[in-house]
Amino acid sequence: MTTEDGIIKGGRSTSWACKIHPVFNLFTSIVCVTLTCSAMFMFFEVSPGSELSSVVLLVALSWACGKVADMLYLPPLLGMLLAGLVLRNTGHYTVDVHSNRFQPYIINLREVALAVLLIASGLSLDASMLRKLRFVVFQLAILPCITETVAAAVVTHYLFGLPWIWGILLGCILSPVSSAVILPALLDFKQRGLGEDKGIITLVMAACSFDDIFCISAFGVCLSIIFSQGSWETNAMQGPMEIAIGIGIGLILGVAVGFVPHKCEQNLTVKRMYLLTVSGVLLTFGSKMIEYPGAGPLAIMTAAFVAAIFWKKTNSFSENVEIMSNNLWDFLEPLLFASIGSEIDLFSIEPKLLFSGFILLTITSLVRVLTCFFVLKDTNYNLREKIFVNVAWLPKATVQAAIGPIALDMARTYNPQLVSYASDVLAISVLAILITAPVGAIVMTLMGEYFLRK
Repeated sequence: MTTEDGIIKGGRSTSWACKIHPVFNLFTSIVCVTLTCSAMFMFFEVSPGSELSSVVLLVALSWACGKVADMLYLPPLLGMLLAGLVLRNTGHYTVDVHSNRFQPYIINLREVALAVLLIASGLSLDASMLRKLRFVVFQLAILPCITETVAAAVVTHYLFGLPWIWGILLGCILSPVSSAVILPALLDFKQRGLGEDKGIITLVMAACSFDDIFCISAFGVCLSIIFSQGSWETNAMQGPMEIAIGIGIGLILGVAVGFVPHKCEQNLTVKRMYLLTVSGVLLTFGSKMIEYPGAGPLAIMTAAFVAAIFWKKTNSFSENVEIMSNNLWDFLEPLLFASIGSEIDLFSIEPKLLFSGFILLTITSLVRVLTCFFVLKDTNYNLREKIFVNVAWLPKATVQAAIGPIALDMARTYNPQLVSYASDVLAISVLAILITAPVGAIVMTLMGEYFLRK
């Protein structure tokens, strides 16, 4: 006899069909997606080959490739990235804002997805571990970026013939770690209890935000020197200002959400998640409006972290908020990684740059690894755990896709003579995404249980 869920009572084994339930689950999901797409086509009167159909195809194929990658024990984000990459470079999806009127909305939804991911990460941070590891977090966020940037400047100067300032600019682009790539895997490990005894997940997640802010601020300073856009002193203050604004606003918002809604209200989980999500979206776009883009992500993670502390102190913390944030992230994940993959233009990479770029990435990655080992030398992590931190600290994607083309755009506008340098910078940025994002994600996902212990 079976229950309504198809579970056999009495301890007997299920049928052969139930043993291959992932296949049936995938089939049912594909049918649901197909029906949904068909309904959208009819509702919006969309014809094949139209702009909206290309967007629907991007999301649907990204979701399907993510499921297939998961069934093959590979990171789902790898399949999603490849879906966007293939569609972009086969001409089935265009990322030109002027030719596809839906692209600005895709970019905005990508920011929403990243905000949800940061909320889930903030809720997962361990306050006690963060206090113990605060000095290591600071060192891990700053030192590897500095050494990798210096190494990139030296290698590109002698290997590519780039001026020193352009080499430093490229190093600032290559150094940031992609939160969109590493955070999903880290959240999965945290849910399974891996690495929690020594706070490894908290260490990497906390350092990630400061890492991005530091590198993006240094990138702005280099741009101001090359193109003389404002004083370099003003750009140098950008980083500390973003950190101060991000933490300050995050603390205020976290305290507010900690008390509102009250713990006795109905639908408490939904209200808390709604307030965090909408506030996070407003912070993301608001920080860009005031030209402090790094403050928004830091404020989001800080607010979620502080709110969770207040909920726990009032004995009203429910893991349902964290579960809901993870479910919302699962829904938005295909859109985020598909759009990142669609930013990569393989035809922009010249063959002669491939070998030199590979050498550059190998050297800078080795320098980053050595620096990370130096930062972790006085911690109580064993060798496997230190290797895991290094692997998690390698993937590049979101920041490189966002700031990689900026130098080329400015060169075309202000100084066409610098276009060749900017083109090399963009090509190497794309190469870094293609190599480090999938390799880092695959190694993290497949080897996480080996490197970390429960």
